[in-house]
Amino acid sequence: MIEETVTVTSSRARLEGTWVRPDGVARGMVLFIHGSGPLDRNENAKGAPLNAFNTIATALAAKGIASIRYDKRGCGASTGTYLEAGQAELTDDVCAWIAKARTLSAAPIYLCGHSEGTALAAMAAEREPVAGLILVCPYVTPGDDLLRWQASHAEAMVQSMPGLKGRIARAVGRVVGTPLQMQQRLIDKARASTTGTFRLMGQKVPARWLRDFLDADVRSLQLRQTLPTLLLVAAEDVQCPPADGAAIAAANPNAELLVLDGLSHLLRRSEAPGFADYPRQLKTGMDSRVPEAVAGWLDRQLPPG
Repeated sequence: MIEETVTVTSSRARLEGTWVRPDGVARGMVLFIHGSGPLDRNENAKGAPLNAFNTIATALAAKGIASIRYDKRGCGASTGTYLEAGQAELTDDVCAWIAKARTLSAAPIYLCGHSEGTALAAMAAEREPVAGLILVCPYVTPGDDLLRWQASHAEAMVQSMPGLKGRIARAVGRVVGTPLQMQQRLIDKARASTTGTFRLMGQKVPARWLRDFLDADVRSLQLRQTLPTLLLVAAEDVQCPPADGAAIAAANPNAELLVLDGLSHLLRRSEAPGFADYPRQLKTGMDSRVPEAVAGWLDRQLPPG
């Protein structure tokens, strides 16, 4: 396998990525699309080393499948401003990479999105023809309901947290607000805003992106897709409802649904429910079932090498 640095220009930003070429002629090409947050080409953020896309890319190369993964605008080696980007720019970026992929190989192109990347993949697929979709932790729940659903899991974690740590967390909640109250405050402030960013509790929030996320009709977007699609659902996901994957599968006759038991949104094995297990999970590697499932599904879609 050979790795090469590649670049594109999109919406006044220079984006840098890694093109992985297998030994021999590529059977297919996969473009990886991040979830939300300031993420690099491997889907890593400060303090959260997922190493998702590089791990899957290695498994794909072993099957003769090329891939591209890239730093989100304003992250890693890419220019631009992450905090000012909306979903329109992020979709433009995906489309720019699809165009780049066509210059690198004649192989069929598949989009592999994780979390928010599943929506961006579907948006891009309606603008640029691709061979299929790989949706890892997909969702169709409206943005505001999704944020409240996530907050309900965080609130349950705080309420069940034992010992002094739990008592402190609940006391803080009584002062600044519970996770649900804080999430609603975020939603309300985003809907009332017109600027690119705003501050909430001292943190700068990408307001334009958040408004796009809240307004996007992801249910209609996903339920009208008919491309060959792998829906990879994490059974212990507390960020994207596991039931949403089944809804997409029911609407798309060309979809295959795979639910991985014990898997979290971080694509790690979960040993405790909710967000409380995330620090432990981030010290472990990706569950091997994820790259195996993605590579195996693509292997069945593509002609033999």
